[in-house]
Parts: sequence; structure tokens; C-alpha cells
Amino acid sequence: MLLWVEKYRPQKLSDLVGNPRTLARLSEWTHEFKDGVAKKKALLLHGPPGSGKTSAALALSEELGFELVETNASDVRTKDAVERKVGFAASLASLDPESKGKIILIDEVDGIHGRSDFGGLAAVKKIIKSSKEPVILLANDAWSLPADFRALCELLEFKRIDRRAVLKVLKRIAEEEGVVADEKALSIISSNANGDLRSAINDLQSLGHGGRIAVSDLSSLFMRDSELSIFKALAQIFKTDSCDRAREAMFESDEDPETLFNWISENVPLEYEDPEDLAQAYHYLSRADIFLGRIRKRQDWRLLGYASDLMSCGVAVSKKRRYNKFIRYKYPQRFAMLARTRARRNLVGEIATKISHRCHVSSKLAATEFIPLLESLFRDVGKAAELSSYFGFNQKDIEFFQPDSAKKIHEIAEKISAERITPKTLQTSLF
Repeated sequence: MLLWVEKYRPQKLSDLVGNPRTLARLSEWTHEFKDGVAKKKALLLHGPPGSGKTSAALALSEELGFELVETNASDVRTKDAVERKVGFAASLASLDPESKGKIILIDEVDGIHGRSDFGGLAAVKKIIKSSKEPVILLANDAWSLPADFRALCELLEFKRIDRRAVLKVLKRIAEEEGVVADEKALSIISSNANGDLRSAINDLQSLGHGGRIAVSDLSSLFMRDSELSIFKALAQIFKTDSCDRAREAMFESDEDPETLFNWISENVPLEYEDPEDLAQAYHYLSRADIFLGRIRKRQDWRLLGYASDLMSCGVAVSKKRRYNKFIRYKYPQRFAMLARTRARRNLVGEIATKISHRCHVSSKLAATEFIPLLESLFRDVGKAAELSSYFGFNQKDIEFFQPDSAKKIHEIAEKISAERITPKTLQTSLF
């Protein structure tokens, strides 16, 4: 299933929404570079996620007929990697006879700035200075980069996209996909995205898979703060090849390591298709599980760093390639199972308490001896109704014993209670 953000990515600059002056300058600079009159050797497009930086660069190359040499900072973090993947490509002539030139695009350039990157940023600077092709860099935060690096670039800021522009795009995509959506619902999605068009389109796809979107369907957008943190963490771990980015997702998540471990292990088979990738990911997860078990048993929190690295970095680097597909992450089945068993235990406790009050026995005895007996007696609707009236069982209690006939039994039990008839079942079956 293709991501709608990819399916509807603009093919030319005029198709983009928002930031008109920035887009115009982007096109001007590219022509200036080709004419040899550009004052700066590279462009640094910076701004928040979903503001159109990547789409603008891709649309520009498509519009001008330029070959795009695209690299993500997650792939090129060291000097050798940068020179091998970017420098080599920048020095070669295009193999496409119809190409009019090249654009060198490096995404997340602010992600390769750090002590662990062993000269990666210096290698990018070298490429900027020597490249005969235009270099476009993308960053969320340009000011996290060194001043001498920024000095090599012309900075173009992409601002958050206006809510009305986001709404217009959502309406068009919904119509194209045959999704019947309330305009108010689309307006809420647009506002909730906070200028992040990519996020808004992803929300639209997530909510519109059934073919309709109503305002009542949007409750998940306002009740999912912890889940949103989880989804973002999962996406970052599964989509990146960078240990630093994976660790960052782990540390920025609001969830504890045990919870995040269960989310990752539940969803990794949905994300990774190659059996070898999947096996490697589960190898790291199994090791993480061992460390988490030791932490629980020994309370040795020094081991948490090992567990965190294995479940984040280990899983991230397990794949040989990125999977560019839309995934609806699943709630861990382990949590659902625990929730079901916990709910059952709670219900048994409530029923046992009602029995203990009536029969003057302990709740423990009521649970171990009386409830099994009642399970047998509840096979008869009449007896079930009399017993329910006597013990004061509600419909939920009755469903525990007889889910298929609970409503009918409850109605009869209420009539019995109203008529204040002493249940014969107690006289003949229990005593």
C-alpha cells in the first residue's frame, strides 16, 4: 500500500502549497548556479517537518529535467561514507542521456553533525566547495550547524503551511481516493497538524481507510498523546539506518522501555518484509529481553543502556534497505491479553463479593467453589434468572456465566426482583 504523501507528492514547484517566495528563490538560485553567477555554492533549505523541503527539491529536479542524486544523512555519517556515496556521484557525468544536469540532495544534514560522525560534515563542506553541480541540503534546524558551514550556503526558510492550504490539499486527496469526508472533520485534521502537511495527509490516510471520515472518527486525534509518541518512535526506529536517530526516538518517547519493547516486537514483522531482516531484528530484541529480565530480577538499572540500544539501534540497523510503505501500527497483543485477563479477574472478584455477602462465606471460597457451581446452574435460563435476582447480579455479571442469553436472563431476573419472589433454586440446589 503506497503512502499518500508519496502518491500525491508535487511534480512541479507550482504544485506546492505555501512558501511562495522561498520556492521562487529556489528556482532562481538553481539557474544562477548553472549560469555561474550564484553567490553561494549550496542551498540550505530549513524548516519544520512537513513544510515542503523535500517535495520542493524533488519537484525542482523533475521540472528542470535534472537527475537527482539523493542521500539521507542517516546513510552518510562518516567522512568515508560521504565521499563514497555523494562525492563520487557528484564527480560523474549523468548516465541519463536526457538529463540536463544533476542536483545533489542531502537530507537531514543537521543529523550528521556530532562527535560520532567522524568528519562527515567536513566531507560535505569539501563537496560543496568542489562540486560542479548544485548542492541542496535539507535540515530541520539550520542553527544547530556550525557557523562556518552555514556560511557556505544560502539559507531558505520553509515555514509551517497555513491551515487553509492544508485543508485544500486534504479535500483534493479525499476526492481522488473516493473518501467521503465531512468538511468539519477535514478542518479539524488540518488544524491538528499544526502546519505539517505530511502529518495531515498521513492522518487522512489513517482515518480514511474505510471510505468515510466523520467528526466522530477524530477522537483518536485528541486521545492519543502517548500513542502518537509511540507511533513517531516506531516510525523513526523502523525507517532510519542511524543508531543515533534510533536512540533519539527511544529517549524522546514518553513510554518506559518495557512498553516500547512490546510495541517494537509486535510491529517489526509488519514493517520488515525480508526474512533475514526480520530474523536479525528479533535476534536483537531477544537480547534486549534478556537484559530487561535481569533488570526486573536484580534491579540493576545499569543494564538499561544495553537493552535500549539493542531494541532501538539493533532493530534499526537490522534491515538491508528501507521499506517505503504505509503501516498502521498495531497495539501489542500482549497488552490486550493482559487487559482481558485483568478484566476477567476483576469481574470474578466482584461476583465473588456478591456471593460472599449473601452466603456468608469468604470471597476466596465463593470464587473457588460457588462460581464453578453457578457456571453449571446458569445453563438453565430459569435457574439463572432466579440466582441472578437473589445475588443481585447485573447484566455484566450474567454475561460471565452465560454471554449468549445474558440480556434475557437479566430481564427475567428484574421481574423476579420486582415481584420479590424467593428463588426456588437456592432452596433446592444450594442448600
